[in-house]
Amino acid sequence: MQVTISKDELKQAIVEIMDEMGFVPKESIEGKTITLGQFKKKYCPGKSLDWIKTEIFYKYKPDFVANIHPGTGSSFRIYEKQAANWMEKNKEKLPW
Repeated sequence: MQVTISKDELKQAIVEIMDEMGFVPKESIEGKTITLGQFKKKYCPGKSLDWIKTEIFYKYKPDFVANIHPGTGSSFRIYEKQAANWMEKNKEKLPW
């Protein structure tokens, strides 16, 4: 006995299995971290890194920055999903 499954049905079944197993799509920002440079490019184009640190990080101390004062040899760890949500909620507060 042979069972025939269309490519679309197979894709749908795979997506459902991946969802059940908790896999996140590659294009999703869920659980991803970005650099300060990536944050600048995506969420604050035209602003300097110093502006971002002063006007966002040090002023509001948002929870999307894990190491707000990284020190020498370290870098900021920015959780992108939380950063995107924070920026959407607080964009009117910022002195653009």
